[in-house]
Amino acid sequence: MSKPSNRETTVRDTPVRIVSAYLVVQAFGTLAWWVLLFAIPSSIDWFQPKVWPDGALLSFWMADFVLIIAGSLLAAICVWRRASSAVTLVWVVAAVTWYPTLVCIATSLQTGEAWIASAMMVCMAGLSLAMATIHGNTSQSPATIRVASMSPAVATALTLGQTVIFWGTFLWVLPLGIVELQLRLGWQVFQHPLQSPLSGGLFLVASSLGLWSGITMAIRGDGTPLPTATAPRLVIAGPYRYVRNPMALAGIVQGLAVGWFLGSLPVIAYALCGAVVWHVFVRPVEERDLQLRFGEDYHRYQKHVRLWIPTVPFS
Repeated sequence: MSKPSNRETTVRDTPVRIVSAYLVVQAFGTLAWWVLLFAIPSSIDWFQPKVWPDGALLSFWMADFVLIIAGSLLAAICVWRRASSAVTLVWVVAAVTWYPTLVCIATSLQTGEAWIASAMMVCMAGLSLAMATIHGNTSQSPATIRVASMSPAVATALTLGQTVIFWGTFLWVLPLGIVELQLRLGWQVFQHPLQSPLSGGLFLVASSLGLWSGITMAIRGDGTPLPTATAPRLVIAGPYRYVRNPMALAGIVQGLAVGWFLGSLPVIAYALCGAVVWHVFVRPVEERDLQLRFGEDYHRYQKHVRLWIPTVPFS
């Protein structure tokens, strides 16, 4: 039996490095946030509603130190050492982060404030969950892309669940956090006639494209759009006949529509930055995987259908 090459070892180790590195960053990032709160008490006002008593946020320090900071560091060590308990710890940390996240969102909904805190928490919770899916379960090896064959019904249900999480995170909580930060910095929102109906119409069109794309992937590909549960079949039906990644296109247009609706140039910039990040960092990884799995079929599809600009249907 031949020994794995250096390249194979690097590919195998990369997901472990990503997960462990993120958990360390999460631990020290949370610690730095608490240092800021204790060192500069006035900063607390940025993260809690005005109706809360002064310093009420500080009562959460012990839970964060024990469950998130210590928990993330312990999970990072176990992941790096490939301990048998790593899977359990990564998923526990992911679950733990969602409790304060939901509390923050509920507080923001109730008071209309503290969206900055909700945005920060939903980012941490979402990334923690992403790390858990990369690390996988007890029967899986860590992987940034993992093929998962399933029935169309299961794939559709999971796709719709992923859609709720992604849209809620990137198109609701994060934009509201950006707008709250924008107003605190004294940057005003813009307004113009027909702003709401025009931006709302654009959002509905983009959302329809996103749903059509996701459901097509589930039904025709027997998988989900999530990289760690990706479809085992090459999908070139539905919107994929016109553009190679309609879900990315839909998500970017949705973000622009949300920024337009809120009258926020920073939210529009956030959506455009998301497009750059996807194009530069995510797209090459996905395309390499598709080339390896589908070879000439994907190469022919890639040649005839453009990435961003819709083309004549591919057959």
